Amino acid sequence: MRKLKKQIKAVAITASLAVCTQLSAANLSDKNIYAGFQSSWPSHGLSVKMDFTDKITGQAVVGFLGDLHNYSVRGLYKFTKERFYNMYGYGSIGLWTWDSDYVGWEDESVVGIGGGAGIEYDLRGLDSSFIPLFVNAELGLNIASFDHYDFSSIGIGVGLHYKF
Repeated sequence: MRKLKKQIKAVAITASLAVCTQLSAANLSDKNIYAGFQSSWPSHGLSVKMDFTDKITGQAVVGFLGDLHNYSVRGLYKFTKERFYNMYGYGSIGLWTWDSDYVGWEDESVVGIGGGAGIEYDLRGLDSSFIPLFVNAELGLNIASFDHYDFSSIGIGVGLHYKF
């Protein structure tokens, strides 16, 4: 079982890298690409976002920092789009894993889903000469059914992304 879980993690990481490679190889001059850090407590890691339309954004998160790991994709819908900020709702699906340090407990990997709302702010609103750096904060619910991990369904998230 442990070998299967490691294979699932390897496939998730490989798929994320393949998506990033395809994004970088595509002609993206008319797309808005963001790369940075996303923390959706209790999982934290790297993130890549791409605006598909003015309202719809896709996001891949490789949350490998912390006790709980999350490899997920998210869809964001912008409710409001102002000059320097927007409010959004999101839905996510991904693989959640954790490695047990306790004798007798196996590591666990489960598919989880989530959703929530947040706000994103363009720091150029503070100073127009600033680099295109965006900060976000969000609150959501996550569902992942672990047998031996005390998983909180409330997700509090923050992020920092550079826009290319």
